[in-house]
Amino acid sequence: MKLAASLVVGLSTLLSGCATPVAFVPPNPLTSVTPSPSGTPNSVVSFANFEFVSVQGTGQIFTYSLSTGVQVLAGPPYATPCSDPSGMVVTTIASQNVMAVVCYDTGSLLTLSIHADGSLSALGSVGGLPVPYPGIVLDGTNVMVPLLGSASVNGAVAKVSIASPATPAIVAQVTLASPPSGGTSNAGYLAVSNGYVYATAGSEANPQTTSSTIQVVNDATMTLVGMPLIVPHSPQQLATQGTVLYVTLFDATELESFDISSPAGPFPLEIVPAASANQTCHPLPIAVRNSVAYIGCYTEGTVEQFNISNPAQMQLQQSIAGIANPQRMAFAGDMLLATGASSGGQVYQLNLDEW
Repeated sequence: MKLAASLVVGLSTLLSGCATPVAFVPPNPLTSVTPSPSGTPNSVVSFANFEFVSVQGTGQIFTYSLSTGVQVLAGPPYATPCSDPSGMVVTTIASQNVMAVVCYDTGSLLTLSIHADGSLSALGSVGGLPVPYPGIVLDGTNVMVPLLGSASVNGAVAKVSIASPATPAIVAQVTLASPPSGGTSNAGYLAVSNGYVYATAGSEANPQTTSSTIQVVNDATMTLVGMPLIVPHSPQQLATQGTVLYVTLFDATELESFDISSPAGPFPLEIVPAASANQTCHPLPIAVRNSVAYIGCYTEGTVEQFNISNPAQMQLQQSIAGIANPQRMAFAGDMLLATGASSGGQVYQLNLDEW
């Protein structure tokens, strides 16, 4: 699910960077597979030599082996007890490889065991998570889950402990603040860094130029810290690296960076166009590694590569086309994986060594 443009807003009063000419790369480094002819790929994670893809509509999680350098289906898909599995995280707890996945349609979180051959089996589940969004993150043995909210109820962030994987439990929850001008905030995607959770809080409250925010939660106390930070309309996904937070802005077609060395007061570093002067980019997913940020242009079907060696002077380097509706992205070694959010959509593998 894309956090619809109707769910997020903000004020662009920051530095505006200048994009350099972008080189378009032919799709030689790009391959893809189609998990389901009828379902919609949502999220992707990698673990060991495997890639896991959640598919909405069919309620399945597909496993692909990456050991040969290409995506090879590893057995039949796992059938979840819901129709719309979405966000996934993976970890190892007491020598047991565990996946946690949220089910959008049932308001629940499932825990699954990951076996040596990449197959999955049920461990446990917990309900009571109204409208859980895909942008979950792992913090130790806790899964932080964004709860979208509604037109009349602010979204929230829930902490679900999977320390005992067979018995996941909701241990705390914090409600997001309303926009400074009033109205409600919707929780979208999360990122964690140094004991703090960063949440996109989109809003349709008027004036829309000042109602979308980034909000910060102290993980230990599950309380909001600082004031909501106003950002342009439609903040989407987040990534952190060191003391820098990056956010994609769908409607504003921009990428923004923040200094989060003081979590209670994130400081804007730069906001730049998400594409070159002669093309558009409505960015949704973002993945950051070393000095490079990759953003998926949802409407345009491209992935952009930014040099972020200086987060205050981000530079667009190149673009690759042929990735329809990029929804979520993840790294697997030197490969970038991306799901295409359409019925019968594909999961793309981009070989970064060849790009």
